[in-house]
Amino acid sequence: MTTSSAPMDVKNSYMEKMYEKISQSSIFQDRQKDTKTTLFLSVGSKNSRAIVFVSTQRNFDQAWADLSQQFSHFSSTFDKKIKSLKIDWMEEETTHSVAQFINLITKTKKNYYRKGIILGNDYNYAFLEQEVNGNAFIQKGEKNNRGYLNAKNINHYIKNHRPNQSMVDFTKVHVIKSFSTSGFYYSEGNFYTLKNNELDNGRRDTPLNNDELKYLITSGANFLIDNNRSDGKFNYGYFSCFDKPIKFYNMLRHASTLYSMIEVYELFPSNDLQKAIEKGIDFLLTQGIQTYNHNEKSYVIDQTSKGSHEYKLGANATALLALTKYMSVFNNSVHLENARRLARGILYMQLEDGAFTHVLFPSLETKEDFRIVYYDGEAAFALMRLYQLDNQDIWIHAVEKAMDYFIENKYWKHHDHWLGYCVNELTTYRPLRKYYEFGILNIKNKLDFIYHRQTTYPTFLELLLSVYSLVEKMRTEDCEELLDGFDQYFLHETIQKRAEYQRNGFFYPELSMYFKNPARINGSFFIRHHSFRSRIDDVEHYLSGYCRYYKLLNQQLETNAKKL
Repeated sequence: MTTSSAPMDVKNSYMEKMYEKISQSSIFQDRQKDTKTTLFLSVGSKNSRAIVFVSTQRNFDQAWADLSQQFSHFSSTFDKKIKSLKIDWMEEETTHSVAQFINLITKTKKNYYRKGIILGNDYNYAFLEQEVNGNAFIQKGEKNNRGYLNAKNINHYIKNHRPNQSMVDFTKVHVIKSFSTSGFYYSEGNFYTLKNNELDNGRRDTPLNNDELKYLITSGANFLIDNNRSDGKFNYGYFSCFDKPIKFYNMLRHASTLYSMIEVYELFPSNDLQKAIEKGIDFLLTQGIQTYNHNEKSYVIDQTSKGSHEYKLGANATALLALTKYMSVFNNSVHLENARRLARGILYMQLEDGAFTHVLFPSLETKEDFRIVYYDGEAAFALMRLYQLDNQDIWIHAVEKAMDYFIENKYWKHHDHWLGYCVNELTTYRPLRKYYEFGILNIKNKLDFIYHRQTTYPTFLELLLSVYSLVEKMRTEDCEELLDGFDQYFLHETIQKRAEYQRNGFFYPELSMYFKNPARINGSFFIRHHSFRSRIDDVEHYLSGYCRYYKLLNQQLETNAKKL
């Protein structure tokens, strides 16, 4: 192999290590060696976007030698510590006219175009899929939703992250090519082969085992810890492409995020996590609660976009969930009175028919009868969690009344994971047929949709796992006939599919390296079609699903071990 004649240093040795690993891979050994090759080298550092080099040569080794030389010249003047290298090579190409490409991206969901692109016939203007999406090359018109390439973003990116490359003259671009890649990632002694399936492109090809789950869960929790400020309030989130903070704040999501952090602590306790949880709870109780009637009932204060205050059913519910989960995991009753006051606030919002009013003014007059269906499930589930700790009939009677309303009004059609959780808890104390039927209907006609869903949509895994627990319970409660016609095998398949697929919503370092501030988002979860948004509640739902999946995986391992 031919390499640069520049003196070998630590940075250059990374290339040697990469070549050694790549040459041993089956992907490399199975490809034709003496064919035209386009290689990409992405150089990652802690706080800035990757620098990307590209080379097209007669064969792999010539392209590698050229990249090595480019890297050597660049690294001699690069003043940042190099954390990682990523190598991709171009696979299948497809040529589109400009009009064809515009029609293609118009039909594709935002940020779900998962191919690299070449602008014209010059391979210097070949860009990886991660470059395209991490820099918002593809956008859609606000009025007509028609896709287009953002020339300003593209040329700004080239200027800052493609060394010695000139700007694109779009008047000379008459075709746009798309391509797939195979790739490898190297960082701090760890080497990964990357997946190259259409919707999994560019992330490490590792099994979703206990170690990987722990990595996903603790990384997400660390993101929340890092974004929990000294006063207990969170940095709400970021639009990751350009590191833009989300300035709005929502106490409902503050509370529900604390709930997920306590779920993580239950599995993987740490002092830093406990401190962040307790700071967050203190902020909630001291800055976010208003009491009424001589401390009889209380409400979580949420601010609207116009600056006024309102009380949301869902905010009281998630606050109650956070406090009851804290007391359960830490085995104390320190927040019991606060929990009861929040619960009495919820009961004040329940109507005679079992339905809930969704939003109140601070005067306690009704602001909105209904806002979003998830408030109902959150409220019922929270009351059940309080009943577990505070065995007063008033709490479970309110849930029974609410469930009668949900059943009569076919709330199963909303496929709400919160109601799935509620039914699981309720049937522990009231194992009635009507509740089991509701729980199965909550997912029965949704499985195929969930299995094939393109977005990572993390609450689907939560819903699936709530139903899995319910099915297991039904087998012991002589209710198995209710499972007739329900495909339990497909439920298991769908759980595995969604647990694996959700990894496409995680900022592995091989993805975060293409965004403006990798250190900010690395190890967090995101919503791709919302501009790669990493918001506290986005992270929360991924964490809750993966915590439950971790428990399920270990229960299955334990059961299988007993059978042996």
